[in-house]
Amino acid sequence: MSDRMSYVLAVLLLIVAAVFRIHDLATLPPGLSNDEIDNVRIVETVRDGTIETYYNLRGEGRESLYQIFVVAMTTFTGNGLIGYRLTSVFVGLLTLAVVYVLGKRLFGALAGLAGMALLTFGLFPTLLARATLPEALLPLLTAATLLALAQSLSVNRVHHTRSTNSISFAALGVILGIGFYIHPLHYGIVLVAMVFIGYMVLSRQPISRFTLGFTSFAILVMIIIVMPYLIASIRQPELSGAARVLIGYNQGLIATLLDGLSGLIFRGDVNPIYNLPQRPLIDLISGIIAALGLVAALRYWRQPRFALLLIAVIILLPLALIAPDSPDFKRFALILPLVALLFGAGIEALTATISQSGRLAFGVILILLLGFNLQWTWRDLFGEWRALPTVQTAYHERLGALARYLDGTSLTTPSLICTPELYPPDDAMHLVDAQIMVLMMHQVDAPLRYADCGSALVLADGGNQQQIVFLEPDGLERVNPYLAQWIDQGAILTEDAPPNAVIKLDVSQSLADTIGRFTTTATASFAPETGNADTIAETPIRLGGNITFLGYDRVTTDAYAPGAVIPVYTYWRVDGQVPMDLRFFTHLLSDPAVIAVQADTIGVRADLLELRDVIIQATFLQLPFTIPEGDYLLSTGAYERNRGTRLGVFDGDQLRGDRLFIGTITVAR
Repeated sequence: MSDRMSYVLAVLLLIVAAVFRIHDLATLPPGLSNDEIDNVRIVETVRDGTIETYYNLRGEGRESLYQIFVVAMTTFTGNGLIGYRLTSVFVGLLTLAVVYVLGKRLFGALAGLAGMALLTFGLFPTLLARATLPEALLPLLTAATLLALAQSLSVNRVHHTRSTNSISFAALGVILGIGFYIHPLHYGIVLVAMVFIGYMVLSRQPISRFTLGFTSFAILVMIIIVMPYLIASIRQPELSGAARVLIGYNQGLIATLLDGLSGLIFRGDVNPIYNLPQRPLIDLISGIIAALGLVAALRYWRQPRFALLLIAVIILLPLALIAPDSPDFKRFALILPLVALLFGAGIEALTATISQSGRLAFGVILILLLGFNLQWTWRDLFGEWRALPTVQTAYHERLGALARYLDGTSLTTPSLICTPELYPPDDAMHLVDAQIMVLMMHQVDAPLRYADCGSALVLADGGNQQQIVFLEPDGLERVNPYLAQWIDQGAILTEDAPPNAVIKLDVSQSLADTIGRFTTTATASFAPETGNADTIAETPIRLGGNITFLGYDRVTTDAYAPGAVIPVYTYWRVDGQVPMDLRFFTHLLSDPAVIAVQADTIGVRADLLELRDVIIQATFLQLPFTIPEGDYLLSTGAYERNRGTRLGVFDGDQLRGDRLFIGTITVAR
């Protein structure tokens, strides 16, 4: 096969690989897995300027270089599912190119193409190239290290100039050094390099004085790059990669290794995140060909090109196979280039043993094998795998679908997110659903409102058209019954969104009628200390902090027994930027100066409210069982929590205290 034809075929394979890895990138996988969420959190930590050698994630260390690459990529592409995944997509395509060059250099053009094709149409390599995981860089690290070794140490006994060796060895040192900052399994790759260099020296291979000098130079470059990593490992040994290279396994060593080997061609990983459960890494025929490649490598082990492959297999294969739940394809990422090289070496070995007349038939068989893997992976990836309920659960499919829906609608339609976690801490061990959904969105500046919908609701823009989004399938059922009366006036979106997830709502006229009714049926009065206790306060009533009291609603005027819960529903309008720590208070008073029961609350994100938004706040006063019978006053108002300062109540431009009285209730046994 000529070099030109080989390059053309390699380019065609790269194009096909790009289709497999980019097609439906925004929806496949349908969202982010928990491991990806952890990495995205580190990405955003790096973006905020906090760069560390290790990030402490629930007591486990995580290297940071992959996340730095993602930050660099998303600076140009933006965040969201596509932005976070593009780094792995490009790394996956680059890995294929390096595997082709490596296979061509070691065993010939056909071997390079065969190894490249095996990874192009593999399900796990394709999923890995779509995942926001540091493991996506492991195949590239392995392949690039082997290529640098092959180029530097002339495994085909081809001597190079001094300048060529310097560049190759410098690249080798850089690759070995930066790999420590990507994944702890890189320890095995470094060991491969050291053992192979020792093999070349001890086996009396023809190595020039310049080559030995450049070998020392490569090791020096690696040491210089890795020094901060070593210092961090000494300071934080519990987080270091050395503690994570070999992790425990549930079975005996032999059983674990056998299970791992079976994952190559018989029964693969059962974890739906990385595989269609139990699908092997490669098909049986390809596995047999790879085994023939291993036989060829054992037969010609004295040749440096085969010795390099054997040393890598001996060192890296156990690291990939020994896992708690072997076979673990996440660890198999380390050996993907080795499997490809063995397959390529097997193809070359078979080609060498077949007569000239039989090579045409052999070529047809290879094309059929290629076609089988193409349709097998296409069917599994874009059909069966994405339809698995376990996949949808593991990747938070509902949240991913809502993120895509809001990407297309949130800039034009006011959107309210119903979630009980309004202020989740950013440093919590696990993110809440609302945070996960926002991570998946590309519109990072989308004007989203948040309410818990159990005690409050936001009617955006004075009740005009908006959409209410429920993150949980049963979210609509959890809404406060009083607030549900407003939501029930809308319509559930049945297309373009998950079931029972989006309500389209326009209650501007109903809201206007309700506010108008309050002026006659729910009168308020100013505080008695202002000398206006008998003055009816006509709603709407302006308060400080750009908030306006529109009125209140009480479900019943009947007497309450001690121990009962009194619901009070107040309506507030946003007239500008309100205090971020805004809170509403509701007091039950035995006289204007004595508080019998109080409740301070707000069920919305005050910092994300916009002009003309209306807040319906439900407050629940729990009466003590020992409360005396009698009539009690109700008062309400607003304050800034951090300063502890109440917002003033105004009658026109005149200050009328800092609270409003909204009627009385009777307590009777």
